[in-house]
Amino acid sequence: MHELLLFGTVPASRHTQLLNILSGISSMQPSPIHSEKHLVFKPNRPPGSVGSLKVGGAQDVNVQKSQMQAHTLGDLFYMQMVAEVDGREKGEGEERWVLQFRDLPEVARQRTVTSRLIADVRITSGDPMEFMKALDYSHVSTYTISGHRFTHHSASLLLYRVTLPADALKTDSTSGGLPQARLLDPSGTYILQASVRVQDGSKVETMTKGVNELLSLKETLKGVVELEIGDRLALDTRVR
Repeated sequence: MHELLLFGTVPASRHTQLLNILSGISSMQPSPIHSEKHLVFKPNRPPGSVGSLKVGGAQDVNVQKSQMQAHTLGDLFYMQMVAEVDGREKGEGEERWVLQFRDLPEVARQRTVTSRLIADVRITSGDPMEFMKALDYSHVSTYTISGHRFTHHSASLLLYRVTLPADALKTDSTSGGLPQARLLDPSGTYILQASVRVQDGSKVETMTKGVNELLSLKETLKGVVELEIGDRLALDTRVR
């Protein structure tokens, strides 16, 4: 599957205004994201080595096997395990997980939007941490996103901020010495991500349709948010 993307930034002072504008464009109320957890994993094998999947530790985890086999999810890329539903909405500790692979985006000159190969593999049961250990991946970092989602025709709009977990070595004097979570961008700026997913990226017609939809959305939001191609290096998931 291919994902087509455009990105924009919005200062915190215009957040409410943009929510209202996006609600009007999409004809829907914003769908809140309270705290979507992202666990980042790195392969234990060095780049260029060949390894095999150890199934013993993952035998209690069910996944969509056809997707798992179709995408090797090789040892050259970071991967993420993402909590699909906020636990506070479904009950404490009850989360659904998706394993996400994101390839290096194509060179920008080929298209007027960011384009990359992606794979989402749903974990239907079992321990996701044990599953990643079985793939010979180690957990290296965690972050959460919060914000709102919209849908406009085939495009998904995500307005969000990234929060980093509390650092035990840093404390806030106003919290009685307890470590505090913090925004990745201290200014509080929001990111607007517009995306369209194309099942078969080899079909020129469907890719063109997706690109045109994003460009139409870009034109609609002109003067409100400037949607642009993402920084290819910032979106690079390869392990060096």
